[in-house]
Amino acid sequence: MPSLPETASPGDRARRRGAFCFLLALAATPVATWLFLNLKPLWLHVEPLKGGAFIFAAAAFGAALALMPVAAVFGWLLALWFGVESVYAPRQRETPFTDRLIVGVGIIAWFLPALGFLASAVHALFSGRVHFVQPARDYLRMVDPIAYWQGVGFLFVTAGVFAWLAWRYWQNKLCRRTEAAQEH
Repeated sequence: MPSLPETASPGDRARRRGAFCFLLALAATPVATWLFLNLKPLWLHVEPLKGGAFIFAAAAFGAALALMPVAAVFGWLLALWFGVESVYAPRQRETPFTDRLIVGVGIIAWFLPALGFLASAVHALFSGRVHFVQPARDYLRMVDPIAYWQGVGFLFVTAGVFAWLAWRYWQNKLCRRTEAAQEH
């Protein structure tokens, strides 16, 4: 990627950072997937080594297994973050389609945790069972109604907290965008 001039606008800088993080995510995601799908065959190449070669190969293999998923996740998150920030910062060139795409994906990503907890709460109401993964717990409405309703309440409260946090992030951005559109 060619470097930006010193006079580049904040939106252009954020868009460039977002593009770099997107490329990082696009590169790290398939590598991480490949590493974990081929874990056993790859380890079979490391296991027979002895001494320093084993230590070096095992450390490199472990580092790749640790770093690639982290690079992929951070790449996706930062690409989305910088992309959204670039939409609402001044830029040299307008890109309405890309801006709408970034904002749409951003809104979905920010509100997805709230929707997930809300869906779990609604499912618990209809099924009569609240399931928590860690620690593994199941609360049934007919067997333990107090724990069941506490679990349902927890899911609704958590959905509300995540929705409120997402709304607080997007509130100024969307309201500012609407006001700017009304002025023109």
